[in-house]
Amino acid sequence: MPYKIEQTCLGCGVCKTICPVGAISGRPEHVYHINPSLCIGCGACGRKCPHQSIRTPQGKLAKRIRIRRHWPRPVFRLEACTACRACIEACPVSCLELKPDSGSRDTIRYPFLSRATACIACQFCQQACPLEAISMRTV
Repeated sequence: MPYKIEQTCLGCGVCKTICPVGAISGRPEHVYHINPSLCIGCGACGRKCPHQSIRTPQGKLAKRIRIRRHWPRPVFRLEACTACRACIEACPVSCLELKPDSGSRDTIRYPFLSRATACIACQFCQQACPLEAISMRTV
């Protein structure tokens, strides 16, 4: 479900720069707009908006988390993971990878957060995991 920008938007454009799919448009100093057919519902725009002008699909004001390293990130429970790659395929910003092969035929290449600064805390990896081997935590 799409997020929505309120009329309190000052047109700073921060939301537009963080949107991974280009669903946000507008002009500086004017109210920006989220195209509902493009919005993937990741919530990055709401976490980044300095004016708290973005509503969640449930109608609540999105909570700004000022410092990006305080956004939740995926933590993998490797004992439950089967390396099915569902989390990697679900990530809209391609920040997950499988660890490089160690050369052994018996080695499972587990997923890991390869580009932590690119993670937008969308939780899509957690939702895609069929074994509930991923949780989102502030690390």
